[in-house]
Amino acid sequence: MVSLELNSSLDALVDQDEINHAVVQQLNSVFGNNLKNLEKVSELVQELTRTKDELEKRLRFATTEAPDKITKAVKAAEEALKKEEILGAQCDRLHYQVTGHIQKYGQLLDDIGPGVRQVRELQRVKLYQDFVNAVDGQSEFESVLKAIKWPFTSSNESVHQPPASQESIQRLCTLTQYFLQLSLPDAIASENSRKSDSPAASPAIAMDFETSVLPIHLLVRPLEVRFFFHFSGNKPTNRRENPEWYFTQILKWISAHENFLKTRIQPVLNRCGHQKTSAKVEFMRGLVRLVVIKLAADLPEVQYDDDIFCSTVQETLNFEREISLTYGYPASQPSVLSVLTQGRIFAWWIRVERKFALELMDELVSDDGAWQAEESGEAAHCGERLILLLQGITDRYKRLPQPGHRLQFLELQLELLDDFRVRVLQVMKSEKQDPLTSHYPAILNTVHYITATLHDWADLPFFVEMQYYQECFSRIQEQTSEALASYDNTVLPTTSPDDPASFIFNSHDVSLISTSISPESLARQDALESLNINTDAPTTSQMAEVSGSVFDGTIRLYTHIEGEMVRTLATYVFTEVRARSQPYRQDKWFHTIIPRATTDFNKINELSPSICPLLEVLARHLHALRDILAAPLFMQLWQIVADTLNKYVYEEVILQTRFSDAGATQFKFDMTRGLFPIFGAFTQKPENFFRLVKESVILLTLPHPTAFLLRDTIRMWQDDQDSFSLVVSPVKALAEHSVVLLRPKEADTVLNIRIYDRD
Repeated sequence: MVSLELNSSLDALVDQDEINHAVVQQLNSVFGNNLKNLEKVSELVQELTRTKDELEKRLRFATTEAPDKITKAVKAAEEALKKEEILGAQCDRLHYQVTGHIQKYGQLLDDIGPGVRQVRELQRVKLYQDFVNAVDGQSEFESVLKAIKWPFTSSNESVHQPPASQESIQRLCTLTQYFLQLSLPDAIASENSRKSDSPAASPAIAMDFETSVLPIHLLVRPLEVRFFFHFSGNKPTNRRENPEWYFTQILKWISAHENFLKTRIQPVLNRCGHQKTSAKVEFMRGLVRLVVIKLAADLPEVQYDDDIFCSTVQETLNFEREISLTYGYPASQPSVLSVLTQGRIFAWWIRVERKFALELMDELVSDDGAWQAEESGEAAHCGERLILLLQGITDRYKRLPQPGHRLQFLELQLELLDDFRVRVLQVMKSEKQDPLTSHYPAILNTVHYITATLHDWADLPFFVEMQYYQECFSRIQEQTSEALASYDNTVLPTTSPDDPASFIFNSHDVSLISTSISPESLARQDALESLNINTDAPTTSQMAEVSGSVFDGTIRLYTHIEGEMVRTLATYVFTEVRARSQPYRQDKWFHTIIPRATTDFNKINELSPSICPLLEVLARHLHALRDILAAPLFMQLWQIVADTLNKYVYEEVILQTRFSDAGATQFKFDMTRGLFPIFGAFTQKPENFFRLVKESVILLTLPHPTAFLLRDTIRMWQDDQDSFSLVVSPVKALAEHSVVLLRPKEADTVLNIRIYDRD
């Protein structure tokens, strides 16, 4: 009870009081004797004064009445003077002794002054103790708790509002109000926090969970007894491989008591000026303390069993999420996660996460269906499972209170992403020989899926905040590294290597040698610790100033792979098309004869036979890739193919032959009715992706007068550009015919390859 805890402190104060009292008595004895001597001196002085007055009276009498008595008076005066001298000497000796005592014991008086004040404080504490004893003497609070059947351990819904008498409830509220007026001294409160009903001593971290509200503390105690009775020692319920048992029990207790705390205890707190104190939160914090004590005792025992350790960590995270989201335990309160972030435990947690993640990644890539997808255009199974793995890691660490701990998990995620990238490169090279029928498209879809997912994650507030902390960490680490470098430059030895004095190390050197930690690692660790201690949560304005994201480097690497793979597929398609273009390139466009009556473009309704194999393989490959690639990837691919074909047809077909009017008309039909429509399935204006071919066709099919005039305009401009500045420029003239990409010199080349056979 509270009285026992106060008595232990009072006993210590009483012992000190007895010592102080003995010192005071000794001083009183010394000063008492001195005061008595001073009183004697005062009495002698008064007697001497009276004697002197008497002598003067007698002398006066002797001169007038009794001359015969003068001799006797003189003798008496001489004796009195001798006594005065003796008494004066005694007075001097006493004054000297008193002064010496004052000098000797004056400091002692100053030293015992605080003790005297402590005695007075002790008297006040004793009065407070009397008040506590008066309350404690009733043992009444426990009786009331029993009357209302506290604690509510049944799962029956009726326990949320116990069938207790109104008198018991009222008495409980009254006693609660009394206890709210009590506050334990700091020394007693600290001592009380170290005591527990658990079989093991409470860890220091559990002190953060102590409630400062005495009634809540007393309400939690019966549950604390039950908790450690069931979950300690050799009890069948105390099984380390089943941590969910005690987590579930704590949650049940919270659920069973929250309504009572809200309706009965909280109003009392409000009436007593504790409106900002939540009875439910204080109650939960007291119960979370029990979990912290249990975890702190169990984790060091189970950390070498990876399965049990992982199970315990996961159940701890589930408990923290449940108590926060379901029961409203504030993030500002001490969290059970603080046990997991203790140095040794956290390092082991990171190690286990890395171990299991790498093992899982080996399984992902080596599985028979690793590079197969559920549907065409989707990522392969291994890519989807990788994202699930990373998401699971994020869910586990995102609620950790310290940014330094979260950054270490983020580094693990980036490490796993880079490891998977290397594996992708290895598989990609083995599948590159036949990119259309192998797993190559599935690999490309997977890379794109990961890249797109990282882009989405980069915009999430959590990862924006992580980027802010990453920038802070980089600055701190840089400063620490510079400080270490400066330190190393100032401690270089100036003695000979053979001089024994040169083998003297300071504590920093010894720590580096004994732990085998490089200065870079030490700087990193110091930066992480400083980040945890000195970095506050970013404000909205600071978040807005964050540039880039934590995934920028990884996204660049994956984007490079994606671009390389798309270009590989596009090259494969173009190579297949080019292999079938040789007959079309060899067509005699200058010899094609069409009767004058049928030279109208609208009368031509057949493609050149030589272009059909080319168009067939192009259409087949593009439609096949459209079905198996993600839409953004296929868009990149067909645009690359179109651009490559545009340059190829312009350079290898148009510029390498001569065109008659009939040949130009047939070529125009082949392009506009054969090649362009294939890409018309992917865009509304495919001709815009074949600008070189389109503008060349325009120039090849212009009416002869228009073509002659345009050619002369270009040649006149080339011959004398200065004098031609006032006339219409060839660029403008070409633009009037929708030729804007070809420069005048290139347009002149195309016009010159025409055969004007009907001039």
